[in-house]
This record gives sequence, structure tokens and C-alpha cells, in this order.
Amino acid sequence: MTRPDRSRDAAAVFLNGTVLTMAGGDGAASAGGVAVDRAGRILAVAGASEIGEFAEPGVRTIDLGGRTLIPGFFDCHMHLLWLGRNLSNVSLASPPVRDRDDVVRLLRGRRAAEPEATLIQGNFYDQNRLPDGRHLTRADLDLVATDIPVRIEHTSGHAAVVNSRALALLGITRDTPNPAGGEIERDAAGEPTGLLLETASWNNLNRIVPDLTPGQAVEALGRTDRYLLERGVTSATDADTMPREIGWYADAALAGCLRVRTNCMVAWETVLLHAGDSAAPSPVDLQPTRAGLDGHRLHVGQAKLFSDGAITTRTCLLSEPLEGVPDNYGIAMHDEENLRQMIRRAHEAGWQVATHAIGDKAIDLVLAAYAAAQRAAPRNRPDHRIEHCMLLNDGLIARMRRQHVWSIGQPEFLTALGDAYFAALGEERANRLSPYATLDARGIAQAFSSDCPVVPGAPLDGIRAAVDRKTRSGRAIGAAEALTVEAALYAYTAAPAFASRVERDRGTIEPGKWADFAVLSRNPLNTPLDEWDDLRVVATYVAGECLYG
Repeated sequence: MTRPDRSRDAAAVFLNGTVLTMAGGDGAASAGGVAVDRAGRILAVAGASEIGEFAEPGVRTIDLGGRTLIPGFFDCHMHLLWLGRNLSNVSLASPPVRDRDDVVRLLRGRRAAEPEATLIQGNFYDQNRLPDGRHLTRADLDLVATDIPVRIEHTSGHAAVVNSRALALLGITRDTPNPAGGEIERDAAGEPTGLLLETASWNNLNRIVPDLTPGQAVEALGRTDRYLLERGVTSATDADTMPREIGWYADAALAGCLRVRTNCMVAWETVLLHAGDSAAPSPVDLQPTRAGLDGHRLHVGQAKLFSDGAITTRTCLLSEPLEGVPDNYGIAMHDEENLRQMIRRAHEAGWQVATHAIGDKAIDLVLAAYAAAQRAAPRNRPDHRIEHCMLLNDGLIARMRRQHVWSIGQPEFLTALGDAYFAALGEERANRLSPYATLDARGIAQAFSSDCPVVPGAPLDGIRAAVDRKTRSGRAIGAAEALTVEAALYAYTAAPAFASRVERDRGTIEPGKWADFAVLSRNPLNTPLDEWDDLRVVATYVAGECLYG
């Protein structure tokens, strides 16, 4: 039994279940129960007979009924505000969407239901799931409306298709040049098709998509909060927070709408634009300061940058061209020197840097920039991260180990998007993506997340994907890189706390840490994959309080 000072009173005791503490990384069932103090922290972790000592009069007793208690899931790379907004838009996910006619029909349905709307917006669109694999065009979306803008966002967040009205409001014509880090697709006659890639899809977006008000942002974060708690997520990281949005997160937390512990990655390019030639702000400078709000509920943790795009939109940056397209190596979001300078400024200001890099060339550039920053301003284990970190080779993996760089993976991608990866990269490269088992064997620090709403963001689905490594069509993708359930569970609970530098308070079930738990219907360690659908989140606790189930 792990026994702390008994002078602290227990407020609740969890009994009659299996406790997977995830302490030490082995995932073994180490206890039969947990006691929680009045502050919402873990008081004791003990065997079934010993934990009963805490079940005194006035102490809440939660009978697990043979279920399994685990640390609350920590999604260390997702988009809380984006998800909350998407939940109020038209879902174009496939399934149930089968073809472009379904897309048009659903969008028309929203127009009919909201005749006074000034914008029709759809989300979770993926051309790879349509029969011909081609993007919709502005002509398709003009069938929905021509008097107001219509915009459908690609599920990756790296592309969008808009109608003619939206193109006009954006000021995009045949003469508009491609923006840096983006592309405006054009037809054979040179006219914009309506498909906008990378920076072209979000430049001047406020011309067609109204900015959220603070009240709307709080409502959106409330929707996200409920969504995450239903999936057992007790901590989450917004992976691209604009500086002004930090206040919205604080408002939502203080209003009780955002109960999931939230970490924000600040959009570093935007921060530097505001700073200009002045000294770059430190992490302390951007922490939210509100009475009644502490860093356990909301804090700013990393500086976020982008190096490339996505595989599904053919914009990831590669050392060899995309499959079947000899002259297309993807899109670099920044030139090499600019990327190095932005990373160096963040590093010198004391930030943990988290850079989006999917293609092997993008990962190479980021690792080189991290190494240059460390040489210029040595720091003890800066713990920089590569977000997604998908197309790797032995050389890149060796550099990651030498530099102590985190890999932040999204195993749900393999199931949801894997078939498109084969089409974009070919057989050999697709099977090298996200080599979780190799990273684990070579001692690379890795944590899992979802990038939700790119994918639905259910951690149990992510764990299954890391173990099963099958696409939606049933095709194996890098089968040799399958993890054990224990390793995948650790990567979705304890590891994200280390990757986010909050491991003193979260990630494992140990005395002194927050009583943030998910209760599962079955023990994942002995649930066969063909019975995984029977495994579900029964309840979710934050600081010992049941917030779901």
C-alpha cells in the first residue's frame, strides 16, 4: 500500500474494481482502490482490504462494481475551440456522406433551416472518401447558395472549398498570386476552382466567417467540454491558441463551462508579429491572470509553429515527390531560415517548442532548427516536441534520440485516414508512417493525442488503432509497428503529462496527484481487439468529482 499522512481526511473512496495506475509505465493492476482527499487529490492507493480503512462515516464510497479505474486520458494535441465551433456546423463526415450530392444536400438543408443565415459552413469534409477522390468545386457549392458565402473545411484543417460568393469576398481572382505557404487551385483556364490549400484557406478568413464573440467562444468551449468528458478526457491541449483566445479560455473555465484541465499552445508566429523587434515574451508573460483561476485548470505551455501541411491534402513536405506527381514535394510553411529564427526566439525566451511536421523533409528541418537553437543558447532538456512526426527513417529517429525530442502521435489517423496515405505516398512510405513500436524500442519519448476534430478524438479508438494498425478498408498499415495495449494506454495517460510538463500533478494514479479518472467498463489489458467495441467509458472524474456518467 502507498500510504500518505493519515491526518488528511478522505472525502471519497473508490472500491471493488481494478486500478491501473500507469505509474512506472508498466500499466499493471497495482491496487484494488483509491482514496481521495477533500481537495480533490489522491490520498492513497491500496489493496482492497487496506483501502477499506478509509471508508469511514461521511466518506463517499464509489463502488466500481468490477470495472477498471485508469488515469483520465490526456489529449495533448487537439483543438478545443475549433471542435466547439464545428459541433454547431454541418457535419460532412464520411460515413454517412457518400458523394458530392450528399454534401450539397446537407448544406442546402442547413440553408433551408436557417434562411436568415449569412454563412453556410460544413466540417469534416474529406475528398478522399468520395467515389472519385476529387475535391468539390465552387460550382458545386454555388448549388447551395450564390448570395452568401459557403465554405466547407477539410477534415485535416489544411484546406477548404468555397463558393463563388466567398471567393469574391476574399478578393480571389485568376490574377491573385498564391500566398506564401499556400496555394489557390486553378482550372485549365486559370480560374480559381474554389479549393484553397494551407495559408490560402485561412488568410482573410474574417471576410466570410464572422469572428466569435467572447460569449460564443464560451458556449463553444462548453460543447467541447461535454464532448471530451464523455470520452474520458480530463486534460487537453489546444494546439494553436491565438493570444486573444487565452482570455476566452479563462472566461469559460471561470464560468464552469470548461472543466477539463486545459493547456494552450500559443500561436508563436502571431506572438512574434505582435512583438516585432521587441524581446519575445516568455511563458510567464502569457499566462492567464484571473482571480480564482490557477495553472492547474488553465495554463499556456508551448510555442506552436507549423513546418508543413498534411498528407491528405498533399501538402506535407517530402524529400521525394508525392506518389504519381513527379514535381510535387508538398508545401513548406516557412523558408528554412525563417523557421530557424522563429524557433530560436522561442527557445531563447524559455519556451518548450511544439512544431507541426509530418513529411520527412519537414521533420529534418525542424530537428536542424532545434539543434541550432540549442547550440546558440544551451538549455537543460528543453523537451521540444514534433507534432504528428509521421514519415520517419532511421537517421531522423537517431537524431530525435540524441536531441531528446518528443514525438506526439495521433494513432486514430491510421484508421480514419490511412487509405488516403497509400494513395498519396505509395506502399513503401505509407508503411513507414508513425513507427510507434520502433520509437518505443529505441527509447524515443512519445505521447499520443487525436488532433480532434481532424478525427473524432476518442482515446479508446486511438489505443485500438495503435495496436491494430488497420485502415477503414481493413488494410494493414505498418503492421510491424503495432504497440501493446499497455504501451498505447501509457502513451495516452502518463506520457502526455510528461510531454506537457505537468507530470507532478497528472498522468498516473499516485498519492498527491489530482484525482482525475476515467472508469472503463472492462479492463483494456485483457480485452481482445475483436471485443473492443464493448469497452467504453462509464464515468469521468475531475478532482474526485463525477462530471460524466
